[in-house]
Amino acid sequence: MSSRIWEWLKKEIKPLRKRATPSPFARKIGRVFQIVTLLGLCTVVVWRVYLYLDINSRFSQIRAAGFPASGAELNLWRHAVPEADNGALVLTQAFALRWTFHDGRSNEVMRIKVLGRTNDWSPAMWELVEAYVQSNSLAVAKVQEALQLSQFRFPVDFSYGPDIELPHLGNLKELARMAAFQTALDVHGGSREEWPKHVEVQLELAGTLDDEPILISHLVRNAIVRMAVQATERSLNRVTPNDDACKRLQSAFAHVGETNLLPAALVGERAMMIPAFRLSWKEIQSSSQRDEPASQSRTPHRYSGKPATFLWFTGFFERDLDFFLATMEKCISLARMPFPERLDLTNYFETACTTAQKRAYFLSEMLLPSLSRVVVRDASNQALVELATCALAVERFRLAEGRLPTSLKELTPRFLDAVPIDPFDGNPVRYRRLSSGYVIYSVDSDGHDDGGLEPPERKKATDKDSYDITFIVER
Repeated sequence: MSSRIWEWLKKEIKPLRKRATPSPFARKIGRVFQIVTLLGLCTVVVWRVYLYLDINSRFSQIRAAGFPASGAELNLWRHAVPEADNGALVLTQAFALRWTFHDGRSNEVMRIKVLGRTNDWSPAMWELVEAYVQSNSLAVAKVQEALQLSQFRFPVDFSYGPDIELPHLGNLKELARMAAFQTALDVHGGSREEWPKHVEVQLELAGTLDDEPILISHLVRNAIVRMAVQATERSLNRVTPNDDACKRLQSAFAHVGETNLLPAALVGERAMMIPAFRLSWKEIQSSSQRDEPASQSRTPHRYSGKPATFLWFTGFFERDLDFFLATMEKCISLARMPFPERLDLTNYFETACTTAQKRAYFLSEMLLPSLSRVVVRDASNQALVELATCALAVERFRLAEGRLPTSLKELTPRFLDAVPIDPFDGNPVRYRRLSSGYVIYSVDSDGHDDGGLEPPERKKATDKDSYDITFIVER
């Protein structure tokens, strides 16, 4: 019986064994597949090693140039300021002293178009502004005390990366707005010699951010400078101070326009964003909750820069980081160029954004567009500073000669060392006499000379007309 079973098993198993043996063709296909798989793995390993070495080389170059490569390093990169000499700490006391109305009037104050060149306030509005400024006399006094110091470093921890908190920026804008209110009150009260001092305060408040190397701080600084330019334009349409006051304010504007702070802002932005490419699983989960309503009160955390092992090994975000570092290095280099050459940075940013989208550099695709808009804003701000500087020189000429100049060349070298250059086309800024007064202008980003055409206060989205950046005095 057992021999029959054994014979039967051999008879059944033999065909199976024959069928399990692959044909020569199948064996060749299998070998080819193994070779292709091995080559693929080798290619991935070689690519990953190359990427690793390339990124490390970029980090070495960044640090060799003395620049930071993380938020924590950015903290150390900024120069230290002794506490006794730190005007920023005194300004934080002014923030605490800032007062506003505890009813609907606070909203009315915030809605005031304080700087409109042609804007006139009702008697009730003047009373409201005066009450607001007088109620903040302690904060104003503390601002004056702070500005006596020459160094400013606000308590900011850049290692929080995208979660960084910068409450001082909003407070600085409100203090600058308060100074603008005081400028308007001085002019309204006929105090022709006092209002330039309050514009200088605005410029000095903007200067407290000169050493804060990130883009949002740079943009707030520019916003305060624009506020000072608008306050000056509004005031010169009503009254001209004496030559000494004009000269001081002209010097203050010229000083603001001397330093190019954009490269440092890009250096800081790069350092803060690098850890975003190397998130741990915990940080990824935290970031995904950022847009949820319940996450609005979550505690911010420092970014470690220690990625999840699997994500790092795949190189998916590392290739994105490599592209980001290469792009930012080129952008920082272009940002050091003078205007109008610096505007090439806008085209480079746009090209980089397109490349990031095509090659699935997802984080770079999210980060770079916000940077691309900064360059034109920077040029606009520079143009406004130059226009204000020229306008004050024109007013000094008017005080001395009893008339307006026929061209800006008449201002040199007595009132201007040289006619400033329009950052958008490299030509001298334009000047044109009006039936009453004058306009000094820049051609703006479209590069088209519109004869000093002032843009409307609220430009409609459907408005396709071309305008210039203007400084108009109709007096």
